[in-house]
Amino acid sequence: MTTRKGDTTMTDLSNAIALVGDAGARTSAPARPAMFEREVLVRFAHCDPAGIVFYPQYFVLLNGLVEDWLADGLGTSFADMILTRRLGIPTVRMDCTFTRPSRMGDALVLGLTVTRIGESSIGLDVQGRVGDELRLRARQTLVTMDLETMKSVPIPADIRDGLGRYCQPVPEIAPDGLSLPADGNRRATDGGKHAD
Repeated sequence: MTTRKGDTTMTDLSNAIALVGDAGARTSAPARPAMFEREVLVRFAHCDPAGIVFYPQYFVLLNGLVEDWLADGLGTSFADMILTRRLGIPTVRMDCTFTRPSRMGDALVLGLTVTRIGESSIGLDVQGRVGDELRLRARQTLVTMDLETMKSVPIPADIRDGLGRYCQPVPEIAPDGLSLPADGNRRATDGGKHAD
């Protein structure tokens, strides 16, 4: 990702990746994987009458992934953020592609990486797999928000400090002739026929 001149709200992803690489070079331990993952059992409650995951349930599962990532990956309790600090981290954008159905009983592995770090926003690349088969892929944008004023606020230092270890460049999502670059804005690749 390239930061535009004068754009003070973006952290250059290559700098974050370089920082992670430098930290890994100074230690003898193997580098930590950039993707945060959780395995979820697909349950009856996730499925529609056809026995496959009803797509809104994926969003519930992905929110659980973010909660786990904040707690286990970044060391920040989601409950403490909301109830004590009065800080929310809502999803303001989600672009999702469902590639194959998931069925009751599947062990769905959900994973996320950080693709962009802004002043108050965090871009994520999220995926769900069963074995080696991709089931869903999404680009998600979270924004840190003061729950009293309902306005965005800068990412708190304790959260920002942990983001770099999950930074990873990811391939573009390009369903149906559209590309989705790191800034999240679609661009037509077919002469504008399918442009938003």
